[in-house]
Amino acid sequence: MENQKLLDMRNSLTMLPVLQHRLQKLEKRIIEAEKEMDVVLQQYNAEAVDVEQMKRDSLSNTLLKLIKKYEGKLDKETQEMLAAKMEYDKASDRVMDLHSERNELKARISSLLVNKQEYEAELRKREDIVKTSITSKAYYIYKKLQEDREALGKQLIEIEEAKRAANYVLSTAQSALEHLQSAEGWATYDIWARGGVISHMAKYSHIDDAQADFNRLSYQIKDLKKELADIKVFETAYDVGIDATTRMFDFWFDNIFTDLNVREKIRADEQEVNKLTHEIESIIAKLEETRIETLSKLDSIENKKNELLISNN
Repeated sequence: MENQKLLDMRNSLTMLPVLQHRLQKLEKRIIEAEKEMDVVLQQYNAEAVDVEQMKRDSLSNTLLKLIKKYEGKLDKETQEMLAAKMEYDKASDRVMDLHSERNELKARISSLLVNKQEYEAELRKREDIVKTSITSKAYYIYKKLQEDREALGKQLIEIEEAKRAANYVLSTAQSALEHLQSAEGWATYDIWARGGVISHMAKYSHIDDAQADFNRLSYQIKDLKKELADIKVFETAYDVGIDATTRMFDFWFDNIFTDLNVREKIRADEQEVNKLTHEIESIIAKLEETRIETLSKLDSIENKKNELLISNN
């Protein structure tokens, strides 16, 4: 086997224990998320009139049906049911995303396990050669270089995991921003054209999508903070979302003043998401810079190890 191929395999295999540990933690998070979803669903069952239908509907469709059913008036019980609906959607999205992440993680681990078998077989052959040809002093130098390489390899994995988490946040934030911009357009139309139910539903359809993105952001940012804490680059925290009471208030009092208030709320959320996007882009740039520096250090160690082995042939 060529040296470069062996080095590439070894570098990739440093990810294996990290990914396996991450899978263990992810399994626990899935169990917790599913328990949380069950609790929310029980609360939802107690509130909802037609649970199965409402589980399939978007929040905006559910709200429109309730308005028609109760002739435009939403009482306290109905508000509680809508709140339960939002919590169920949030918990359900969380479980789905965690299952998707687990499937991706298992595929990566499976591929690395195949590489590990090939790598270890080749390593055993080379180890016999090194043990019989290297001097005692050179052996301890080689061992120290190996320890340094392993420490840097672990740091590199942590950087890559943090960068991946940051990209998840960035993608979700950009999606939320697109939905908010569309919602703002319909909100402006509501103000000047008095669009009625159709424009309301178009507006809130986009807000539904933005709200789903905010749900994802709430835990994606927490995940990112944990990853950043591992490498101690820097930390950041944001709290973005759309208050459900704004939605209800807009439907109760359909006039230009309320429409203006909703549009201003959307714009405020747009500003917050823009702020988050710029910060995450800065984080990704810093992580990439740190990753390049770490790779340079790893290359330096590999060169020293190769020189040591060559000098002792």
